[in-house]
Amino acid sequence: MPRRERPAETTRSEHWLRFVVNERTQQLNSVVAEVFGWSRHDDVRWLSPIKDDDFAEYYDQEFLDRLGLSKLRVPLREFWPRGGPRWDRLAKTESGKVILIEAKAYIEEMVDFRSKASPASLEQIKRSLEKAKSACRVAVDAPWDAPFYTVCKPVGASLLPR
Repeated sequence: MPRRERPAETTRSEHWLRFVVNERTQQLNSVVAEVFGWSRHDDVRWLSPIKDDDFAEYYDQEFLDRLGLSKLRVPLREFWPRGGPRWDRLAKTESGKVILIEAKAYIEEMVDFRSKASPASLEQIKRSLEKAKSACRVAVDAPWDAPFYTVCKPVGASLLPR
């Protein structure tokens, strides 16, 4: 069975994220292109969660398969522990850019950042984050595991109905 979830109930933020992805797609894509400085002609295709797929959210190898990234130099199982990563939104552009979104709706989600991973999994995560920082040429001390750290600015509030 595919590793995906269909949340039984949605939070208010999940509802609006689904709405924007499924009902305001072109507007969202324009905002994404503007924020990242991408060409507006490089269309974004949202892959999860979408209405036609029962709003499923994919994780583990299935999120990579969904993005068409099944064959990586380092297999996901060697890079990250089983049971993650879990992304709230998945998208890919026509030119192959990948968008992974993890949304936080409540301050508690952002402040209580303690992992439920086992000690061995935590070590694997730390090693993988260090490798990713090196590959992205960011400072070794960049706080990727600290609360309120963001890689890019949030978008989308202007896309919701008034």
